[in-house]
Amino acid sequence: MKKPVKLAVFNIIFIIISVLSLSERGLGLSFDPSDGAFSFALSISLTFFWVCLFGLVNYTLLTNKEKVDYKIKSLSTISDCITALEKCKHTDPVFYDEIKEAISQLQTLQRRTDNLTTLLEQNGVSENFASINKTSDKAKFFVFENVKRIINRLIVFDNEDYVARGESSDISEHKDYIRTILKDNDDILHEYQNMLLAVSGIGNIHQTNLTELQIMTEALNRVLGGKQFASLEKQYSETHNT
Repeated sequence: MKKPVKLAVFNIIFIIISVLSLSERGLGLSFDPSDGAFSFALSISLTFFWVCLFGLVNYTLLTNKEKVDYKIKSLSTISDCITALEKCKHTDPVFYDEIKEAISQLQTLQRRTDNLTTLLEQNGVSENFASINKTSDKAKFFVFENVKRIINRLIVFDNEDYVARGESSDISEHKDYIRTILKDNDDILHEYQNMLLAVSGIGNIHQTNLTELQIMTEALNRVLGGKQFASLEKQYSETHNT
């Protein structure tokens, strides 16, 4: 149960019990001494107890840090990754800008893969351009896995230690690592868009420059074949061969 829900549930129950305690149909607590010393003392004692309990529970719920389970192995969709990154905004706020950019890249990737699929399917040429689909799948795989790498780095980052140390904490290594990955993703998405533009005229063979399409596809493949993606290339090959 999430923290806001826990707070809401406890406070609603607290209010209900308080009302019942003071009502005549409930405990009928009264702060009027004329109702008897015992009733007055009981009312004071229970009120003190409830006030302390109210403060303690709310303070505990507000200050207690919930452990976030990112479940990296189960991140199988772009939506899953975006949800995990939204959690990272709260656990690692110092990387807010980088996280926001990573989310934007995933959203861009989703739009472009959807647009390519729509273009090829509506024009009935999906089978004729299998190589483009293959390049698209690889680009999507690389960007997706890169974002998972960012999430992994955010998981190992000790935000509590960073807050405790303040300005004396050097997080440039983490920042550089994440920024490098974001730059790699930008390069992929840029060439992906160029390829998509070349595909856009596919409905009219007279407007489609097949040579340009081939050049744009090869340009994206060259980016994907860069040394920085060697480990991803191996991972992609192993996954798809399996």
